[in-house]
Amino acid sequence: MFSNRWTQNKEGFTLAEVLITLGIIGVVATMTIPTLITNAQKKETVTRLKGAYSQIAQAIRMSEADNGDLSGWDFTKDDWFETYIVNYIKYQKDTFKDLSNEKAIPYKEISGNRETGLALLRPGFGGSKVYTLLNGVDIITGGDDHSEESYSRGLLVDINGIYSKPNQFGKDTFYLLVDQRHGLAPRGKWSAKTACTPPVDNPDRNWYKNSTCWNLGCNKNGRGMFCAGLIMYDNWTIAKDYPW
Repeated sequence: MFSNRWTQNKEGFTLAEVLITLGIIGVVATMTIPTLITNAQKKETVTRLKGAYSQIAQAIRMSEADNGDLSGWDFTKDDWFETYIVNYIKYQKDTFKDLSNEKAIPYKEISGNRETGLALLRPGFGGSKVYTLLNGVDIITGGDDHSEESYSRGLLVDINGIYSKPNQFGKDTFYLLVDQRHGLAPRGKWSAKTACTPPVDNPDRNWYKNSTCWNLGCNKNGRGMFCAGLIMYDNWTIAKDYPW
């Protein structure tokens, strides 16, 4: 008798209250989950880019012990990467791929436009060598990828591999330079024999983000070649104003 009375008098949630609560939870989840996912993607992007950068920098240091100081390396060689660096990185495979073929693996600027100006990705260039690291990051290198400068050569880092989208500069693809004078650096950091000479060596944040030189800046209307520099300038973080 006591048990029945207790059960009958116990207060509970009405169906309306349950539905309202579930609705509120759904709205909150809808608002917060995309942000959490995006933040996780940004963190993963920085982690993989930094890891690849560190591995290449270490390979350069190890190679200098065998091949002499970086200042004496011959960057006019088409196989410069194979000559000086590849023996000092750990990778699972290497392939030769024509990345300029739109029907194969087109690359995009951070603006969303297809990238066709960079020699490594230019139609008619003929293809690029791709080295896949143990964690799936691809390093893309090739022949005349920075022809106006005999003292530096460029390479691309695709943090999730060439076969995974978005294949877009500033999102999963980043441009680095190996420079005789300064070592490994993001594109845009050092002066060059081109119109893209920054105001000073080690330029400020505005240079990486808003430079209009060849439209290389890391902004929503740019090509995104300077995005690695912007991330590094911001202490290896993707800031709120980054054009993600």
